[in-house]
Amino acid sequence: MKKKSKIILGVCIVAAVLIGISIWNAWFSATKIAFVNFQTIQQGSISKANDNSFIKLSEVSLANLDRLSNYDMVFVNGMGLRIVEEQRQQIQQAADKGVPVYTSMATNPTNNICNLDSVQQNLIRRYLSNGGKTNYRNMLNYIRKAIDGKTYSTTEMEDPVERPSDMLYHAGISNPDDELEFLTVTDYEKFMKDNNLYKEGARRIIITGQMADATDLIKALEKEGYNVYPVQSMTRFMSFIDEVQPDAVINMAHGRMGDRMVDYLKTKNILLFAPLTINSLVDEWENDPLGMSGGFMSQSIVTPEIDGAIRPFALFAQYEDKEGLRHSYAIPERLKTFVSTINNYLNLKTKPNKDKKVAIYYYKGPGQNALTAAGMEVVPSLYNLLLRMKQEGYNVSGLPANAQELAKMIQAQGAVFNSYAEGAFDEFMKNGNPELITKEQYESWVKESLRPEKYAEVVAADGEFPGNYMVTSDGCLGVARLQFGNIVLMPQNAAGSGDNSFQVVHGTNAAPPHTYIASYLWMQHGFKADALIHFGTHGSLEFTPKKQVALCSNDWPDRLVGAVPHFYLYSIGNVGEGMMAKRRSYATLQSYLTPPFLESSVRGIYRELMEKIKIYNNSAKENKEQESLAIKALTVKMGIHRDLGLDSITNKPYTEDEIARIENFAEELATEKITGQLYTMGVPYEPERITSSVYAMATEPIAYSLLALDKQRGKATNTINKHRSLFTQQYLNPARQLVEKLITNPAQATDELICRTAGITPQELAKARQIEADRNAPKGMMAMMMAAAAKQDKDDKNKKMGGHPAQQSEKSPHEKIPESMKEAMKKMGTNMDPGKAPKEYSKEDIEFSLAVTEVERTIKNIGNYKNALLTSPEEELASLMNALKGGYTTPTPGGDPIANPNTLPTGRNMYAINAEATPTESAWEKGIALAKQTIDTYKQRHNDSIPRKVSYTLWSSEFIETGGATIAQVLYMLGVEPVRDAFGRVSDLKLIPSAELGRPRIDVVVQTSGQLRDLAASRLFLINRAVEMAAGAKDDKYENQVATSVIEAERVLTEKGLSPKDAREISTFRIFGGINGMYGTGIQEMVESGDRWENESELATTYLNNMGAYYGSEKNWEVFQKFAFEAALTRTDVVVQPRQSNTWGALSLDHVYEFMGGMNLAVRNVTGKDPDAYLSDYRNRNNMKMQELKEAVGVESRTTILNPVYIKEKMKGGASSASEFAEVITNTYGWNVMKPAAIDKELWNNIYNVYVKDELNLGVKKYFEQQNPAALEEMTAVMLESARKGLWKASEEQVAELSKLHTEIVNNYRPSCSGFVCDNAKLRDYIASKADAPTAAQYKENISKIREAKASGNDKGVVMKKEEMNQTTEEQTNTLSNVAVGIAVIIVLLALILFVRKRRKSSQM
Repeated sequence: MKKKSKIILGVCIVAAVLIGISIWNAWFSATKIAFVNFQTIQQGSISKANDNSFIKLSEVSLANLDRLSNYDMVFVNGMGLRIVEEQRQQIQQAADKGVPVYTSMATNPTNNICNLDSVQQNLIRRYLSNGGKTNYRNMLNYIRKAIDGKTYSTTEMEDPVERPSDMLYHAGISNPDDELEFLTVTDYEKFMKDNNLYKEGARRIIITGQMADATDLIKALEKEGYNVYPVQSMTRFMSFIDEVQPDAVINMAHGRMGDRMVDYLKTKNILLFAPLTINSLVDEWENDPLGMSGGFMSQSIVTPEIDGAIRPFALFAQYEDKEGLRHSYAIPERLKTFVSTINNYLNLKTKPNKDKKVAIYYYKGPGQNALTAAGMEVVPSLYNLLLRMKQEGYNVSGLPANAQELAKMIQAQGAVFNSYAEGAFDEFMKNGNPELITKEQYESWVKESLRPEKYAEVVAADGEFPGNYMVTSDGCLGVARLQFGNIVLMPQNAAGSGDNSFQVVHGTNAAPPHTYIASYLWMQHGFKADALIHFGTHGSLEFTPKKQVALCSNDWPDRLVGAVPHFYLYSIGNVGEGMMAKRRSYATLQSYLTPPFLESSVRGIYRELMEKIKIYNNSAKENKEQESLAIKALTVKMGIHRDLGLDSITNKPYTEDEIARIENFAEELATEKITGQLYTMGVPYEPERITSSVYAMATEPIAYSLLALDKQRGKATNTINKHRSLFTQQYLNPARQLVEKLITNPAQATDELICRTAGITPQELAKARQIEADRNAPKGMMAMMMAAAAKQDKDDKNKKMGGHPAQQSEKSPHEKIPESMKEAMKKMGTNMDPGKAPKEYSKEDIEFSLAVTEVERTIKNIGNYKNALLTSPEEELASLMNALKGGYTTPTPGGDPIANPNTLPTGRNMYAINAEATPTESAWEKGIALAKQTIDTYKQRHNDSIPRKVSYTLWSSEFIETGGATIAQVLYMLGVEPVRDAFGRVSDLKLIPSAELGRPRIDVVVQTSGQLRDLAASRLFLINRAVEMAAGAKDDKYENQVATSVIEAERVLTEKGLSPKDAREISTFRIFGGINGMYGTGIQEMVESGDRWENESELATTYLNNMGAYYGSEKNWEVFQKFAFEAALTRTDVVVQPRQSNTWGALSLDHVYEFMGGMNLAVRNVTGKDPDAYLSDYRNRNNMKMQELKEAVGVESRTTILNPVYIKEKMKGGASSASEFAEVITNTYGWNVMKPAAIDKELWNNIYNVYVKDELNLGVKKYFEQQNPAALEEMTAVMLESARKGLWKASEEQVAELSKLHTEIVNNYRPSCSGFVCDNAKLRDYIASKADAPTAAQYKENISKIREAKASGNDKGVVMKKEEMNQTTEEQTNTLSNVAVGIAVIIVLLALILFVRKRRKSSQM
C-alpha cells in the first residue's frame, strides 16, 4: 500500500511538473522570433526597439532553415531571396507544422510563403512598412500576445502609427536612441539652431539612404563644422535637395538615385559620395578576399556609379549585440578617413589653384624607352595638361618651353631601369637628386597610414627600412620626382617583390617594397598633395592583389591613396580595367579618346585577286577549273593560303567554298578599320580623321540594318551572306555615301530621310518606335514599383529612360513607404503583374524594329558624333580642371567608341553594367549563335566531329561591352540556359532538354582575368553551377561530353595521387585564374626572358601553376590544388578568346598572347595536341562572328604593321607611337612561342623587309632614331632572339643585317635598356658573335656600363624583373640644371608576384 502511494505521489509530481511546463510554455515562456534574409539595419532597429526580455530575436541563415520549426514566429524578407527548392521546402515545412510564417516583399512568387490570416498579415505589414521604434515594439508585443498566444509580460499594444515616408531625421540629443522626425527643412533647421548644431554659413551635406545607422557619421560631420541634413524620402527627395542646396551628397547607397539626380548634380556641380555598407561582421569582411559580391555589390557599387557616385569606401559594417543580433555601424577607424576625404574634396572648391599641390604619376618603359599610356602620345599630352594648369593659375614654375624639352628632362632624370642595370642605377643615385626620406620620417608616415601587422609584412618581404634600393650610404631612401612649383611628376613604381623564379608560390606575401610605399606616403605626408592624378591607362596600384572591392585597411590601395582626392585619366576604350582603378583605388575616372579610325586602304593591293575571283564567279562551269587555278596561283604568291589554312598544290583547283573564303578575306582586308596616330590630349583629330572615324561609327550600323530589312522582305539572297564583296557593293558603299552627305549637312537627318533610306512608311517608323519603347519599358516588379512611385509624385522624373540605364534599386523594406507603393507591395509574390501582361511581339516584329531604330539612331546622330570628336579634347581638360576644383564629373558608359558611340564625348567618369543581369537577353542570343558557329567551324576542320571541350577566356571589358556574350557561349555549350527573376536578373539556371539542344552537351574550361573575377564573381559561380547541372543531366539523347570529362578528370586526379573523395570533388572544377589574387598570368616575363627556358614545357608548367587558383565557388574561392587545372584541361579541343574592341588585335595587345596563347600552350602540353584557336569577334554588333586565330593574325598584320598607310599614320606621332611598333614585334615573338602555327616564317620575313630593309621606302630607321631609338633596339633584339631560339628560320644574311643594325643603334644611342636588350646573356653573346670584332667590343662595353655595378659586389637583393628603376642616363643640360629635383630610380622587382602587366595597351581584360 505504501509503495502504491509512492507511485501515485510520483505520478502526481510528474504530472504537476508536466502541467507546469505546459503552462509555462503556453503563457510564460519566451517568444522566439526568427529573421531570415533581413537587412541588418532593419533587423537591428527591431532589436533596439525590443524592451521585452520574454521576446527573443534570432537571425537564421539560409544554411540553417531546418531549424525554423524551433521558433514561435518566422519573418522572411523575400526581396532578393536566393534559395533552392530544398531550402524553400524547409520554410514550407515549418509553416505546415504550425509555425507562423510571414514573408514580405517576395520578388519570386514561389517564395511567398505565409500562413497568417489576412488580419494578422495586414497588421504586421503596416508595422513593418511604417517602421520606427514604437511600431516595431508594438509589433513584437502583438506577435507575443496575438500570434504566439502568451499574455505574460506583454504591454498594451497600439495600432500601427502611420509615419511620414518623406522626412528629415536626427538622433535625440539626450537619448541617441530616440528618433526625431521633421517634415520640413524649416523645422529641422529650427531643431539644429535650438540645440547649437547649426553653423551659419557652414557647408551643407545631405545624407540619404538607409543601409546602416548613420548616427556616428552625422555626429562626426557635425563635429567637423558641417550642417548635416539626413533625409529619408522615396518621392520628395528632390524637393528636399532643392531647398537645402547642399555642397555635397552622401548616399548610403543601395541602388540608383536616378537621372533627375544626375541632372541636378551636373547643374549644381556638386559631388555624390557613396560609402559602402558591408553585409558581414568586421572581422569576416577583413578576411574575405571578395570584399563584396553578387546583388549586394551591384546595388551598393555598380548602380550608384551610373549616378556619378565616387569613392566606394567601406565605411559601415556589422557588429553583434549580446543576443547575437547584428547592427550596422560606422567603423571608427574608417570613419576618420572618410570624413577627412570629404574635407579634402570640398577644400578643392575653396583653396586657390595657386596653392594646390598636385602629384601626377606617369608610367614609363625601361631605360630610354618612352612614357606610355594606352592609345596616347604621353609626353605632349602631359605637357598640355601642365600648360592648362598653368593657365588655370596653378604654380607650375620651371616648366620647360615645350614638350620636347620636357621629354629630355624625363629621359635624363626620370628614366626607368630594370634591376640588372646597376651601373646606371649607381650613376643616378650620385647625380639624380632624388627626394631623400629619413627613417624617422618614413616610420612616422607608416605609423599614421599602416597597421603594424601590414608593415610587418613589408619588413618580412623587403627587410628593414630602407631596404636594398634607392638607398644612400647614410641610410636614407630616395623617392623619384620631378617638381615644377606645386606640381610633382612621379614615375609609377613596381608593386611586387620576390625571387628569380617565374613560378609564383601560392599564398606568398604580397607586400610591396619600401620604395613603392615611400612614393605614395611621401605624396600624402611629405609633399602633402591636395590631389593625386594617375596619367593614362594604367598604373599598378589598382592591381595589387587581395580584396576585389570594398577594400579594408589591410588593402594597399586603400592605405596608399589615403584620403587624397584621386583622378585617373583612362582610355574610354578600356572600361573593364577602368573599373579596377575606380573601385580599388577610389579614382574618379576622366576618360580620354582613343586614336582615330580609318579604313585600311589596302584594296588596291588585292584588286587583281578580286578581279580574278569576279571572273570565276561569272564564268561558265567548264571554265571554272582554269579560273580557280589562276586564283590559286595568285593566292599562293600573296601568301593568303597560309592565313586561311589552304593548300598550295599548284595543279589542284580550289573549291567554290575555298574561293569564297579567299574573296571574303580580301574584302575584310579592304574594309578593316585601323587606328591612326596616337591621341594627344587637348588636340582634336585632324579633320580627315574626324570624318574617317564618323564613317567607322555610322556606316556599318546603317548597312547591316538595311540588309536585315531586305532579308525580311525576301530581297536579300544567301549570295550576299556568302560573298562579302556583294554586301560592300549593295549596302556598305551606299551607306557610306549617305554618311558622307550627313557629315556635310546633319540637318538632312529627318524622318522623311529615315523612311526613304529604310524603305518604310511613317506609320511603320512609328510602329518600330512603339515596339522598341514597349520592349525597353520596365516589366513585372520593376514596373509595379515605378508605377506606384509615379502615382505618388507625378513630377518625379527619377525613373525616366534617358542617357543612363534606368535601374531600380531593391528598396530596404524598413523604409517609410508611400501609400501607393504600399498597395503595390501587397501584390508582390501573389500577383507580380499589376496590370495587363506586357504586349508580346513576334520575332519578325522585333527584328524589324531593331533594324529601323538602328537606322534612325545612326542617321540622327551623325552630326553629334562629329561634334563629340571635335569637342572631346577640350572637354577632357575642362573636366579635369573642374574635378580639381571639387566639381562633379558626368558619368558615361565606356568601351570602343566605334561599337558604342554613346561613350562620347570623353572627359567623363565611366561606369559598368550590372553583372547580376548577365548574360543579357541580347547577349544570350548572340552567345547561342557564336557557340553554333564554333561547333560548325570545328566540324568543317575535323571531318564533321564536334569539339569535346572548349576553353574560354573571360575579360572584363568584353563582359561589360557585350553584356556577357562569352558567358552566354559557355552556358549554351553546356546546354544550360539562364532564368530571370522579376527584376530581370539571372538568378537561376535550367537545363536545355537534350532533344531541343540537338547535340551532345560540350564541356568547358574557363580562365578568368583578375578584372573579370572582381567585376562578376557571381557569374563565375553561375558557370560552376551550370557545369554541375550539365554533368548530372540524365536521359540525354546524345553523349554527355561534360559527364565524360568529369570521369576523365577524376581518373587523372586519382593517378596524380589525390584521394578518391578529393578527386571526385575537384573533377567538376572548371573556372581558374591567377593565384594570390593576381590580375595577369605572370607568364609574359618568362616568355620574354628567352635565356631562362629551353623547352616550352617549362612555360606550360609555370602557366598551370600561376593560373591554377579555383574561382568557381565562395567556399573554395582562390583555392589552389595542384593538378586541378591540368585535369580540367584534358580533352580540350578548342581555345576561344573574346575580341570586342576595334582598338586592338591579337598582335597589338600583349594580353592576347598572354591569356589565349598561354591557354593554348597549356592545352598542347596537357593533351599532346595543338587545339584550334578562335576569336569571338564582337566588334561589329550587327555581325558578330568566330574567326580562326591564324586568319585574324593575317588580317591584322596585312592591314597594320605591313601596311604603308598604317605605318605612315603612326609615324606622325612621337616616342609613344614608336613604342607601339616594338610592342607588336614583341607580341609576335610571344605568339611564336605560345602557338608556333600562328606565326610563320614569311611573316617574320615581311617584318624584316619593312622595318630593317625599309622596302616600302618610308624612312623607318630615321624615324626611330629621331623619335625613339630604344624602340628600334627592342625590335631588332626581339627579331634576333626569335632567330636564336629557332622560332624564325632567318637566313645568315638576315641575322647579320639585324645584328649590324642592332649594335649600331646600341652603340650610337646607348642601351635602352629593356630585358631583350640588356638582360639576356645568351642573346647578347649571339649578337656579338654576329658582329665584327670592333663593333662587338664597343657593344659589349656599352652594355657593361649599364650593368657594371654587378661586378662591384654590391648586394642589391632580388627584385621583379618586369619593373623598372629610374636612372640618370645623360649629363644634365643647362636646362636640366635649373630643375630642383630629379626623377629617381624606381626599382623593379622580378616576377614572383607580378601584379600587373605594365605595357600600356588597352588590355580590355
